[in-house]
Amino acid sequence: MAGGVLLLVYAITLAPGVTFWDAGELIAAAHTFGIPHPPGTPLYMALGRAWSMLLGDVIGVARAMNLLSAVCTAAAGALSANIVGRSDAQAQNAAWGALAGALCAGLMTSAWANATEAEVYAVSLLHVVAMLACAQRAADEHDVRSHRWVVCTAYLIALIPAVHLSALVGAPAAVLLASRRREGGWDLCRVLLLLGVTVASAGVGRMSVTLTGAGIAIAGASIALRVRNSPARPSVRHALAPLMLVVLASSALLIMFVRAQFDPAVNQGNPASLISLADVVARRQYDVAAMWPRRAPIWIQLATLAQYADWQAAFAWGRGIFTTPARVMATVAFAMLGIAGWREMRKDMPRVAEALAMLSICGSLGVCAYLNLKAGSSIGYGFVAAEAHEARERDYFFVLGFWGWGLFAGYGALAFVRSRRWPAPLAITAALIPLVGNWTALDRPRALGASAPRTVASALLESAPRSAVLFVAGDNDTYPLWYLQQVEGVRPDVALVTIPLLPADWYVAEIARRTGLRWPVGEHVAGARWQHEERAALIARAARAAGRPVAVSAAVSSSNRALLGSRWALAGAVYLSGGPADMSREPPVIGTIPISAAAPSVSRRRAKLPDDVSAMMLAVIDCQRLGRIPAGRSALRDSLEVTCNLR
Repeated sequence: MAGGVLLLVYAITLAPGVTFWDAGELIAAAHTFGIPHPPGTPLYMALGRAWSMLLGDVIGVARAMNLLSAVCTAAAGALSANIVGRSDAQAQNAAWGALAGALCAGLMTSAWANATEAEVYAVSLLHVVAMLACAQRAADEHDVRSHRWVVCTAYLIALIPAVHLSALVGAPAAVLLASRRREGGWDLCRVLLLLGVTVASAGVGRMSVTLTGAGIAIAGASIALRVRNSPARPSVRHALAPLMLVVLASSALLIMFVRAQFDPAVNQGNPASLISLADVVARRQYDVAAMWPRRAPIWIQLATLAQYADWQAAFAWGRGIFTTPARVMATVAFAMLGIAGWREMRKDMPRVAEALAMLSICGSLGVCAYLNLKAGSSIGYGFVAAEAHEARERDYFFVLGFWGWGLFAGYGALAFVRSRRWPAPLAITAALIPLVGNWTALDRPRALGASAPRTVASALLESAPRSAVLFVAGDNDTYPLWYLQQVEGVRPDVALVTIPLLPADWYVAEIARRTGLRWPVGEHVAGARWQHEERAALIARAARAAGRPVAVSAAVSSSNRALLGSRWALAGAVYLSGGPADMSREPPVIGTIPISAAAPSVSRRRAKLPDDVSAMMLAVIDCQRLGRIPAGRSALRDSLEVTCNLR
């Protein structure tokens, strides 16, 4: 029932097409069976490819990939209800608490948002809940069947690097649940085996030989202990089965190595060699922060987590990212229900309560400590430097912690109705808080973002001349364009160059390989301060020498634009270069070429999601309105000039 209700809610609020941020890249990569940004998520891509082949021609590739997230999250809700509901047959009306908990968890803002667009975190969530379900069966079954479920749990833990490393957050909860005996105490062999597999999995995800070796050694100690203590003396094959499955699970990463040999359209990191494969899996392209020193004051990081927690139960009751008394009251009510649910669950099913508490702690404070994030995108302005903020809101990193909180809150509602001797089904009314409190914020089909990504992408591509080299500024003017080109076949003649990716050697080589352009390596460009600026300028020179038009998204800064050319003119949604760069910084001419893609009215009801950029991106393609605004100072003209990077 929980899965069916959640799937219905997600289907109604499902994004009808591509969305901003990573979705366009993930849809394009799945459609072409490619490799998205590190760590590559090969199993998600394989699943997405099969899913899009099955449903893409029926409902559209983008909608199909969005639906995959909905199905995975709904399945996670169904499995979660099963874990709590079947834990103890003696627990009175536990099934109603399980149902209420699954609904509350699935209707939290972060989980619901991930469920209605193409996003790997939905699959990762299902993977974690499947680990917990297997761990519970391992604890409940006996003898051979129990060992099989332990092996299955170990296999799912080992499979994490091929799904997404975020699922590793749930591994400690699975270890705890599988290793706790019903009669009390711990099964040391299971603890060592699953802990060893967890450490080895983390080592594979970080491409650390030391960490992987330590994990194998810990798991090996478990096998040795089991062989010594077992009166039946299990065969070597039976004893080594978990480690054999770990190796098999890790081999899924080779999917990227094999696919890279064919250079798919989306081939981030180009893991065509084992060294580059290791770089992709370990995310060496990025500045992965150590746990110390902290990249933001600890209190700011905790305040960011608290802000994200305040968004979960009733985001729509606030003023966007800013809270209100109504939203605070909903958050406090859910927190109190969560505490009550934890206490009640400890009485009814202590092992599950301990495991879910571990999941909640690891998924909140643990993630906060390990990831060492900068300040949230919308917190600390005025006393935290701009460069010390994340590029976007990262509440989705904490979804597992919020999921555990939701399960406790639903069970807390059962505790409440029990204490008053009310009918147990009333517990599910707790789910009305996030259902009502989040609906308008997460109703994607009726929000501005329903069509904005495709509108922006279409405007940028259609404004570019034939065979143009189009320089773009980042995710939101890149990934929707990849989607249009690779999935819908719109303007494949336009070569996209994403400026922030240019420091990566594999990306520069990819541009040269696919466009045929050639430029001198390492030549200094006057005025360039950073490597990506220098490389962009050299690519623009090569394009001009090859007779290809040079175009720039309006989201690219004017300083970067000056390095790419001169005599700029705004044509539709892009700036077109009329000559080589001369650092003149002359104001561009506002052209009169109409934008063929009609932008939806900004007055339309907007999505209130924390990281929705629809209005901002639509403003970028609205730059041509500058030509219709009288010259001189005015709030509207100043705003558009800043948005369009005119000067």
